[in-house]
Amino acid sequence: MRKIKSQSLSDEVKNEILNYIKDTFDGKDNKLPTEEQFSEMLGVSRITIRTALNFLANDGIIFRRQGKGTFVNPEALRMKVQFNPVTLFSEMIEQCGFKPSVKLLPSTSQKATKDLAKLLNVVVGSEIIFTRKIFFADKNPCAYCEDFFSIDILKNKADLKLIEDYPNSLFDFLHERCGRKIEWDRTEILTVTNQEVSQLTEHFQCGDTIKSFLLLEGINFDGNDQPVVYANEYIDTKYIRFNSIRQKAYLS
Repeated sequence: MRKIKSQSLSDEVKNEILNYIKDTFDGKDNKLPTEEQFSEMLGVSRITIRTALNFLANDGIIFRRQGKGTFVNPEALRMKVQFNPVTLFSEMIEQCGFKPSVKLLPSTSQKATKDLAKLLNVVVGSEIIFTRKIFFADKNPCAYCEDFFSIDILKNKADLKLIEDYPNSLFDFLHERCGRKIEWDRTEILTVTNQEVSQLTEHFQCGDTIKSFLLLEGINFDGNDQPVVYANEYIDTKYIRFNSIRQKAYLS
């Protein structure tokens, strides 16, 4: 393991410990080094180590047993795609054992409806950019994504033409070109059919078949807790299946 140069980067420490777990866990001894040992290995304070371990515990990657130590959760390492933290679709597809590819559909603009204006905290009737992508798993459509954001976010409206050719995610684009970094989201999990959302029939090549899809409907916020992107993500669970580990709460 390499030493961490900054004393406050608990996220970096978390990732370094996670890589350590993936590299060393053999399925037999799942007990991790102590906070003090990790502190010496990484060159950061025990407080930073404790914060990083708490993050991993919240994600279900490790268990912290009072008086016994910290242990790897082997079930977490077997999971392909975790619902939290958020992963890029291309990475999800790879984790599920498929070769990813993406098709960007033409971007358009529309006037903000009352509902959309409320979600994005903009004025009703203001201009909203609408972008769409289809993701493929081994050339099979597996996810269709719709993103809405205010044109006012763009520092230069000419940048709108760059979105369709941008190689990375929309979030990377907004961070790099507009200075708006997405840091968290609020997501509602729903199910829909292509009968309810007609465009899914074409995008997922359903033909005359009625199919169900997982819908992740979310608002994405920046570091100032301001809404930036409203997103609808339709997922074919034949190719992408989410996993989650949940800690149980009991009445004492």
